Amino acid sequence: MSIARDISKGIIIGGLALMVIFAILFYIGVPLIMSQFAPKVPVTKKYTTGLTASFKLYDTATYSLVTSDVSPEFYKLSDNPFGYTVSGLSPVSVGTYDSVNGVWEAVLDAGSYKLLVKDVASTPTKYPALVTVSVPATDSEDREVTLDPYMIHLEERADISLSITIKAYNSTSGAYDITVSEINITAYDKWLTTLEITVAGTNKVIKAGRIYMSKISGLVPKKALLDGKEVSIIEDTDASDDGLTGYYVEFKSDWKGGEIHRLDVYWEEVGTASTGTLSFTIFDYYSCLNRDLRWWTTPSISVNVVS
Repeated sequence: MSIARDISKGIIIGGLALMVIFAILFYIGVPLIMSQFAPKVPVTKKYTTGLTASFKLYDTATYSLVTSDVSPEFYKLSDNPFGYTVSGLSPVSVGTYDSVNGVWEAVLDAGSYKLLVKDVASTPTKYPALVTVSVPATDSEDREVTLDPYMIHLEERADISLSITIKAYNSTSGAYDITVSEINITAYDKWLTTLEITVAGTNKVIKAGRIYMSKISGLVPKKALLDGKEVSIIEDTDASDDGLTGYYVEFKSDWKGGEIHRLDVYWEEVGTASTGTLSFTIFDYYSCLNRDLRWWTTPSISVNVVS
């Protein structure tokens, strides 16, 4: 009987111990688990308005900081200073250079903005830059913060020179082996134009864009190769979005100074072609359509279409 009582007592004691353990786990574990699912309370900073945001501008061609002859302008995120039509846009703040601290500064509220940096020198060399930036809030009494990103890179535009050659199709040899100086729609009905684009300028670039070709009735581009690779020829009939019409091919990567690029286009006369001037225009930096920001001249070369 004593053995039975001891066993019963042991079971009771063991059960009580388990209850204690479960109680401890409940009171410790449940709050811990619930804390993982509780909504996070954002950590707020004391100052969110009237902040002085500092940043630097860097010229990638000269490997040096830019301290003058540019205008850093901050716009709302919903604004597009690079658009073809930008009437009514105005910056919410404009940066100035602090020569003592060696930084650019702008007074802004915490949040995100579009930063436009444009070259305002008497002879501009730099492409405009458009970067999304953010201004953090702060607990610092001086309300001074750093822009993110802190360093904005500016690129200098390279120079472009163009040359063009024309070869007519020889129906006897079956090759484009007749060198001509113009497209004569009476003498021939197929041509190959080769546009050579020389880019010059150490550490400078030509930003990605389009090569436009004017449209002449009855003269149709059938095939195009850019640097030996076939590319799509697109017809643009709407000038309202960018001010341009005609045929074009895209170059989707930036060209660097020291490079030579080549565009081969095969043309055919369909029906009776018109005479006129066939122009080739390099419209670089297509993402920037604002005419007030495009300080450079788009290079162009042309050939005559005669009969």
